[in-house]
Amino acid sequence: MASRLLFLLFLGNMFCDAFAAHHLIICEQSTVHLMCGAGMTIYVDSSEYGRHDTVTCSFGRPPYQLQDTSCSSYSDVVAENCNGKNSCIITASNDIFGNPCVGTYKYLIVIYDCY
Repeated sequence: MASRLLFLLFLGNMFCDAFAAHHLIICEQSTVHLMCGAGMTIYVDSSEYGRHDTVTCSFGRPPYQLQDTSCSSYSDVVAENCNGKNSCIITASNDIFGNPCVGTYKYLIVIYDCY
């Protein structure tokens, strides 16, 4: 039984490496192209728009736009637009994801897999 369990754990690690999730951070008003390899499709695990720290997407921003670090909202927008496609284009903007923290410069976090 122990050798069978070890074998399954080894295969499990191989599976995780082969299908590692893509983790993207897209600064507000920026656009990104999500893409999978030939014959594969996108599956969005999660997407969240807002701010969690004062460092991410902070270059050139005044401190007052980075202070609110406890504002974000989860969204199905990326999944609705990208799931099942080989590639798609997403822009991180208040027009698309709403404005969970007015006056704060935000970013979009997208985690997706290719199957």
